[in-house]
Amino acid sequence: MARPAKPWYRTQTAWWMVKINGVQTKLVQGPEDEEHRLLAEEKFSDLRKLHRIAPQATNARTADLVESFLGWSRQHLSADTHRVNRYYGQLFAEHCGTVPAREIKPFHVTKWINTMMDPARVEREKARRKAELEAGTVEARYQGREPKVWGQSTAHNARVTAFRVFSWAKDEGVLAENPLAGMKRPKPAPRQRAMSEVEFTKLHENAGGPFADFLFGLRDTGARPKELRDLTWEQVQPDRWVLAKHKTARKVGKARVIILTEAMRAMMERLRGNGHTHVFLNTEGGPWTMNAVRLQMQRLREKLGLADDLCAYLARHGFGTRAILNGVNPSVVAELMGHNSLEMVSKVYVHLADEHAHLKAAVEKISPSTPVPASSGPVRKRAKPVNPKKPGRKPKVSPPQPT
Repeated sequence: MARPAKPWYRTQTAWWMVKINGVQTKLVQGPEDEEHRLLAEEKFSDLRKLHRIAPQATNARTADLVESFLGWSRQHLSADTHRVNRYYGQLFAEHCGTVPAREIKPFHVTKWINTMMDPARVEREKARRKAELEAGTVEARYQGREPKVWGQSTAHNARVTAFRVFSWAKDEGVLAENPLAGMKRPKPAPRQRAMSEVEFTKLHENAGGPFADFLFGLRDTGARPKELRDLTWEQVQPDRWVLAKHKTARKVGKARVIILTEAMRAMMERLRGNGHTHVFLNTEGGPWTMNAVRLQMQRLREKLGLADDLCAYLARHGFGTRAILNGVNPSVVAELMGHNSLEMVSKVYVHLADEHAHLKAAVEKISPSTPVPASSGPVRKRAKPVNPKKPGRKPKVSPPQPT
């Protein structure tokens, strides 16, 4: 007979753990003392009382729907998409999991996101981590990623994932209606800046060989990072890439064609013998992942002291901005970059507020500089003319002096 499961302590992470159905589950984080052992046993007792509820049951919880959705996501969606669904889905379940699925409201999602966007939450988490390090209960490498305040883009992704869970439930017949159908999901403002030539040069010179090729590919083609990560040799032709699956494929109804420069054609010839189905490989010989690219950019930013908002996607913005600066027609820019309309071109690439040299040249064309006449001397303050018709104060008369 198997021994019954009971909580145990993991020293490296300072977590009380237990194995449930073969899966190690976190119970309570804290020191290995009697107080936290009892808390862990109490949490374990609560977990044993809980049981999975079929997502189609009338008493199904939000957590039950999230779990079923993630199972479907793992089987039917790409690894990167599933990774995003899993990250936000698990957080959604932690905050709203006990809410009955049929009673979920946009309010619950908004409350969750407001919590994640609250700087006070991050300060509390940092204080807790600092206390753990000072007490020696956990090592820094086991504390995970540094907590951050959610921005508008992260909040948007979270709303989309929550909505996607219940949209999937409706499509699969688990729910008759999507209770989040009326929830607003405003898109964040697009990044209003591009990777400068100085930033690209620093990154490219300090990146390792494989990542340097990846960066150059982004800069020279205007492709999305995901398009480079997923690029396979069957999509590569002598002078172009032909992507049947891309972000706007459903809207435009055709493949995305990326024309290659002479430098990119030479790179394709150099990389062709990599022995893999994918074109761009990391240092371990496998395709780049979204997280690997993010970490590479983070390390380079910190090493070179570059701006915190610098990311791989801004190389694509640099391509579009250079195209506009060099007089390429906006409709051609949209086609080169795989947009189905001119909206993004006008919102982002025509927005040249940071291109001071270009704006200065334009102003000089409108109003050519003319020499300013030299001053003949100090400027004298002109006396204010007196309006005789306008009533004013009577002049002050001095009293007569005694003789």
